[in-house]
Amino acid sequence: MIGLVSAVVLAMTSVVLFVFGTNLLYLTFRAIRLPPPPRRRFVSDQEPVVCIQVPIYNERYVAERVIDAVCSIDWPRDRLHVQVLDDSDDETTHIAGKRIARWQRKGLHVDHVRRRSRNGFKAGALAFGLERTDARLIAIFDADFVPAPDFLRRTIGAFDEPSVGFVQARWGHLDEGYTLFTRLQAMAIDFHFLIEQPVRSAAGYFTNFTGTAGVWRRAAIEDAGGWSARTLTEDLDLSYRAQLRGWKSAYIEELVVPEELPVSIDAYRRQQSRWATGSFQSAFRLLGPVIRSTARAAVKFQAAIHLLAYGVGPVMLVQLACYPLLLLTLDQPGLKLPWYLTYASAISIVVGVTPWVGFIAAQTRRGRRWWAGLPAVFCQVVGAGMSLNTLLSLARAAKPGGVFVRTPKHRIVKAGQEWRNQAYVRVGDPRALIEAIAGLGALAMVPVALDRHQVLIAIYSGMFALGFLAVAGLSLVDLLEVLTLRRLGARALARIQRGAPVAALFGLASLLLLTAAQMREPFEDGYGHWLVAANLAATGHLHDPLFSMEDTWLPGYHVLAAAVLRLFGLWQIGALKAVSALLGVAAAACVYGLAPNVRQARLAVGLLVLNPVFLFTSGSAVVEPLLTALLMA
Repeated sequence: MIGLVSAVVLAMTSVVLFVFGTNLLYLTFRAIRLPPPPRRRFVSDQEPVVCIQVPIYNERYVAERVIDAVCSIDWPRDRLHVQVLDDSDDETTHIAGKRIARWQRKGLHVDHVRRRSRNGFKAGALAFGLERTDARLIAIFDADFVPAPDFLRRTIGAFDEPSVGFVQARWGHLDEGYTLFTRLQAMAIDFHFLIEQPVRSAAGYFTNFTGTAGVWRRAAIEDAGGWSARTLTEDLDLSYRAQLRGWKSAYIEELVVPEELPVSIDAYRRQQSRWATGSFQSAFRLLGPVIRSTARAAVKFQAAIHLLAYGVGPVMLVQLACYPLLLLTLDQPGLKLPWYLTYASAISIVVGVTPWVGFIAAQTRRGRRWWAGLPAVFCQVVGAGMSLNTLLSLARAAKPGGVFVRTPKHRIVKAGQEWRNQAYVRVGDPRALIEAIAGLGALAMVPVALDRHQVLIAIYSGMFALGFLAVAGLSLVDLLEVLTLRRLGARALARIQRGAPVAALFGLASLLLLTAAQMREPFEDGYGHWLVAANLAATGHLHDPLFSMEDTWLPGYHVLAAAVLRLFGLWQIGALKAVSALLGVAAAACVYGLAPNVRQARLAVGLLVLNPVFLFTSGSAVVEPLLTALLMA
């Protein structure tokens, strides 16, 4: 009965994922076929009064940069009002104050706006500033964004259309090339701004102001009820309320405003937690009004998909939880799984491919070759690793509001810059421990699924295992590097950083080989070698009791195997398989040492470990792993 319920849940969740996956393909197809963006009026005269709001909270490293950028925007001085909405409680206030005074001496209208408390967090600060300006157009920039001088001249023209309530520019990335992790984040953001945003805007679907790098019409803000702190994504909430009131959005894809991506996994986890919590809160608050509205059915459908997008992670976690119950069901004799599980497997294939297709399309629309999007497969791995974090966010979203935890910025713009010794660094997130445990549990399902010929379950369990362990592992690496730098200095950190990639490579190789060793013995020879070794351990005589033959071919393996069986027990063929896995790791280490340079060494080890012949022999009780290790040595 439990197996049947699991099968039904798996089928239902697969349908949900199929809907999200096919919609992603639809958006991708529409984005590829989009015509060139319309030419918007470049405002060169009759400039309206604009207020630029810059909400900051403890941004000592980037406050000067963003203040200089917004104050350098090309706009008549008598029609430009800048508000630095400073809720800081550290030296940021002093840094910002000095920079503001400098621009005030140049004749610019810049206000340093302070509040008595952080009530409402960012939403409260924006509302507080709005009460202190008469401007009809409000531009907003987060502290890590760097707008170009022509930003207003390229956006304000969109408000020639009276129904436009807000204008959104595309995000760029200041530190995209810092690490592989920041490159993956950039790909995910590119998908949103090069696939989702342009299609939603062009098709008249509801979309969102992303909280920064855009301009609002004051009338739209006030007509929608103003900024609200009832959700942690005040931008998404206000965008939908405004569109429900009939206001439209304008998206300027060709206008790029660069921003700073989180450089640590713990900062990224907190950012995603806030975004996911706020998205769920907005969905709880707005789905009803959206469904009851007079909008087209397609608009309502796309709005629901948009608001519930973070729900994909928890739904996939539900599927992951069903897998062990299904695998146990397969052990029951005479039991057949329902026919719809076959369709659920096919659905899983579609869902698994669609994000990758979207990421590749986004990179081509960015002007890159299609293969630039291939590394985006790791975005799916990171997404799987973040699913537990998203599930916790869903639980927090049951209560409105919450604490707005800012994402720390360190003014990182190129590889090699150091952030671990700066302020605002928080490492040691306890959620990483939960992710590590979940990763080991998912990894344990892989050999069980393969043993029962459930390849798709094995693949998805492996993806979640890799995601959870990667996210948890990055948290551990950040923790060790921060502690090392602060207690032992930069030289010790440099040594750790040189060794970390190698440790990660061989850690993953060891996990993969040990996982293969947990599967049923794939070769008949394995049982034969175990029998010879067990007989040697029991009698002291190197002899094949099955065929009554003296065994003389590479007796070193049987001597080693006999010693292992004496230690762990004569019947423990699993111990021999584990030894083979360790010998496989030793062979990989020899290959690494033989390579002429580090890059080729990593590639060679990766190709070796992913070779099916090496993988399965290194997980079996056979002679080859020892022979390979000796030859490599």
